[in-house]
This record gives sequence, structure tokens and C-alpha cells, in this order.
Amino acid sequence: MAERTLNFVRSIRKSINLRSKLLVLFLALTLLPLSLQGVMSYAHFSQTLDRKTEQFTIDMVRQINTNLNRMLKDFERLSLLPLYDQTVLGILRKYDGSMGSGTWAKSDDYQKMKLYTSAQAYDRPEIRGIHLLSNSGTLFSNLDSLAVKPVWDGSQEKWFSELRSTEGIWHLLPPHIPGYYVSGQEAEYITVGRELRDPGTLQRLGYILIDIRLEAFGQLLSNLNFEQKASLMIVDSQHRLIFEKTSTDGLSAYAPLLSHGKLQDYADNQKIELDGRSYLHVRHHSGYSGLSVISLTPITVIQKESGEMLTFTMGLALLCMAAVATLAVLVSYRVTRPLIRLKHHMIRVEQGDFSQRVTQYSSDELGQISRGFNRMMEEIHRLFHEVYMLEIQEREAELSALQSQMNPHFIYNTLESINMMAVRQRHAEVSAMVTALGRLLRYTIDKADRMVTLREELAFVDSYVRIQQVRYNGELEIIYDMEEEVNDCLVPKLILQPLVENAICHGIEGRLAGGSTGGNNGGMIWVSAVLFDQELLISVRDNGKGMEQEELDRLNASISGQSVSGQNVYPPANPILHRHAGESLGLHNIAQRLHLVYGKDSGLSVDGSPGQGLVVTLSIHLQRKGD
Repeated sequence: MAERTLNFVRSIRKSINLRSKLLVLFLALTLLPLSLQGVMSYAHFSQTLDRKTEQFTIDMVRQINTNLNRMLKDFERLSLLPLYDQTVLGILRKYDGSMGSGTWAKSDDYQKMKLYTSAQAYDRPEIRGIHLLSNSGTLFSNLDSLAVKPVWDGSQEKWFSELRSTEGIWHLLPPHIPGYYVSGQEAEYITVGRELRDPGTLQRLGYILIDIRLEAFGQLLSNLNFEQKASLMIVDSQHRLIFEKTSTDGLSAYAPLLSHGKLQDYADNQKIELDGRSYLHVRHHSGYSGLSVISLTPITVIQKESGEMLTFTMGLALLCMAAVATLAVLVSYRVTRPLIRLKHHMIRVEQGDFSQRVTQYSSDELGQISRGFNRMMEEIHRLFHEVYMLEIQEREAELSALQSQMNPHFIYNTLESINMMAVRQRHAEVSAMVTALGRLLRYTIDKADRMVTLREELAFVDSYVRIQQVRYNGELEIIYDMEEEVNDCLVPKLILQPLVENAICHGIEGRLAGGSTGGNNGGMIWVSAVLFDQELLISVRDNGKGMEQEELDRLNASISGQSVSGQNVYPPANPILHRHAGESLGLHNIAQRLHLVYGKDSGLSVDGSPGQGLVVTLSIHLQRKGD
């Protein structure tokens, strides 16, 4: 199964074109680092933000507890002031007795106590009332006499029993509805109370009760930037609720904590699960007041900014991905467009159209490939044309040699019959001439190879010369000066005989016919060959009439300027340049064949002078073995 899947993936990868591969590669190289960086940045930012939010909540709770202690210390100081006022202590002594046995206070005492309590409560809106209670239950207050009871039995109140066991230490009582208020619509108050003892005898003289409005604790949060969706509660050492600020949904967090019985089990700072929701639980305990400030902040609130950051990051990532994808498509199309255009040209070349050229290309590597394609096509076109022209030249050479040989077998048989008749008649010269002619025909007709050894080519030349020697009654002589190592060199077929024929017909024919150009009327032809490294030099020299220097220059210029198509650059100035195909293959044909076979470094040159004959030199750069 795994191998099948791997093979499928490989087949898919091979079928994807270059443009798609570049697109995928570009997207991978850009989106992967970008995504990795975005994820890591978001994770780091989220952790940092959550950590700072938690620390901010912890600091906020500590600050709330600090403010709470400051406020309670003020109330503690206020509860101590009666101990320094002898008038207050003296009035309380007057109304001593068992709780519940008190009587109405005298008007003078009532006025003095009212002035004292009113002065302490002045400009303190957080204080509902300051009450001085004697042991017998006589009550003095800063409030109007119609608002509070003049005599109150505290033993009937459960909360009051806590105060009686404090032994002169200030005590904070949780929210309750005091029984000494006349109106039944009174709300709950938090009371700071203390037993008042005689400084000299330490005997209890009464109590001071300071009723604090619950709003006073809410004002502690008014100047702090506390999270609105978080819950805050203040509990005492017995885990009784002193104050609670609920979240915006109005649900109390104290009741679930208390109902689960784990209000005291949680550590100061930790994450908890409550009714299926996660909260950050922060608790700070005050050693001074014994109160604990507890904050419950939903984890979703803490991670709110992280969520906003995630939304922003995802949006930005999608935008960047879209931009990168668009840029990747444009770049991949821009990069591969020259390759696609080059591929279309190559398809047309495969179909045989060698005229394809890339017309638009840049200066980069793709432009260099396009220029290389153009040069390659030009070279292919040139080589194709040269091979085509070489084939034509060879066919022309063979056809020219066969123009008068319409029926080779008939000619062979006829020549053989003539040879037998010459032998019977004892005509040795005729027999030799016929034999040489037969060799000429067989070499021309039967030798189908394009390249022959120099030894075979010289044998063909020798057969041709024997016929000419009989023709000119032995006045023609040929001398061969060949190095032994050149005999096996490969040369194009029919490359020397035309040169010997031109030497006879256009160089020394007049001398053999009876003309005189010097002291010797006989015709001489020298054929020599020498090998220098990889260059083979073959020269055919005669002692004919020669040529003027001007004609030689024009002849060499015409030969060297010969185009591949066979058109002369200069018009011929000598019959040696313009002859019928049946008479000779011509110097131009030989020079062109050398260029096509061996390259432009090989060629033909003519030299000589009037009355001294001509020398035709073939320069052939031989190919190394295997080329």
C-alpha cells in the first residue's frame, strides 16, 4: 500500500509542468516561513498578554486590599476616639447595668453624646451611623431620635454576641440589619465595633458601633480599572461574604464557591473550573484585617485580546497569502513564458520546420538559452544545406562521369573484345589502352564509396594517364613523389583526375601538339603528396604555358569566394574556370567539395607563371580517427 502510494505521488510529481512546480516552490518558500513566524509570534504574544493580564489582576487585587486596609484603619482609629474622651466615658458609666435593663438617657447626656457622634460622622457619607451603647442597652447615636431606638437589648442579636467576645479589639461584622433602627426598611450594613473599656480599670463601659454602607466598598473599585465581566468578593476569616461585586451578567460567584465547599481550598492564584467555565482565581489575604479579596476572571476575558490578535493575525495572514499567491503566479508565468515559447519553437522544429527563431529574449540566462537556440538552428540549417549540396555535388560528379556510359556492361564486353583482338594481332599499345580505359570505367561506375584511399585515387589517375600517353605517342610523362604514409589517407573520390586532365588539356596540350614554350617539347606532370601533422598537401604541377599573374589572382579569388550554392563571386577569366561538365569536374567543384567535407580550412590554390606551367595545391585538414 505504501509503495503504491509512493508510486502515485511520483507519477503526479512527474506530470506536473515546470510552471506549476515553480508556483508550488515559490508558495512553499514564502508561505511556510511566513506561517511559522505568524504562529510563533501569535503564541508568544498570546502567552505574554495572558501573563500580563494575570499579573495585572493580581496587582489589582492587592491594591484593593491595600485600599480596604486603609479604610478599615480609619474606622479603627475612629472606634478608639471615645476612650480618650472622659465625658463620653463618664456618661457610659452612668448607664451601666445588665444588657436590656437600660433606661432613656437624660436630655443633657443625650445632647452631649449626640454632639460627639455627629462630629465624628461629619462629612463621612460612607458612614450610616455612629452608635455608643452602654452595658445596660442605652443607645446614643448621631442619627435622629426617631430613626433609632433609645434603648436596645443587644443580647437578642446573634451578630452582637461576636462583639462581646472581642475583649476590646476592633471587630468587623459581616453585612446585617441592625435591630436598633426603627424603620423596617433599613438595608444591610457592615459594622465596625469595639468594646469600650475603662483605661484605668479595664472594666467594660459599653460598645461603639460604626455602621458602614455597602457602597463604601464599591467606591474602592471606582478609581480602579477593574474588568467589568470579572467577579470580586471580600470574605472574612470565617469565609463569610463581606462584599461582592458581581459581573455584568449579574451571577454571584460566592454562592457556587460556597456550595462546592471549596472556598477555602483554592490557592491564591490558579485556574479553576466552576459550573463548566474556566476562571482565573486570584486571592489576597490581609494579615491586618483578616479579610481576603478574591477575584474570579473568566479565562475568555483574559484571552479576549489574544482572540482579537488571532483574528487580526489570521486576516493579515490571509491577505498576505493572497498577495503572495498572486505574486507567485505572476512571477512563475513571467519566468516560464520564455521557456514555453521556446518549447513551442522546438515542437515546430521536431515537425521539420528549421526556420524557427526566437525573436524576443532578455539578457538573463533564459535569453542566453534563446540566443543559443537561434545559433543552433542556424548551424543546423547550414549543416543541412551543406550536406544537401555535398550530396548534389557528388551526384553531379557521378552523372558527369557516366554521361557517355549508358550501358556499362555493353561497354565492358566491347572493350574486352577489342582487347582480345589487339592481343591476337599483337598490338600491345592498343591492348594497354583498352585495359586502362576499362579500369577508368570500373573505378567511376563500380566504386560507390564517397571516400577512397589516396592509393586508389592515384591508380585511377595512372589509368587515365596511360590512355593519354598512347594518344600523344609517349610524349606525356607523369612522375609521382609520394610519401609512404600518405597512401592510406582517405580523400574524396575523383579529386585528382580532374586536376591532371586540366593540366593536359589547358596546360601542355599545345606543347604536345607541336608548339614550343622552351627547349623541351614533351609534357611533364608531377604529382606529389606530403603529410604535416594532420594537414595533407597534394600538388599537381605541369610544364605547360602557365598564366599571367592577374589571371591567377582572379582565379584564386573566384575559387576562395565560392559560395555554398555554387555561384562564383568573380566571373571566370580563363577556360579552366568554365568548362562543360562532360569534359571536367572543374576546380570549383573540387574546392567546394573540400570545404564541405573538411571545413573552410581546407581548399585549393593555383600558382604559376607564363611559360613555366601551373601548380595546383590541395590543402586537406584530415580528421582524426573516429571523427
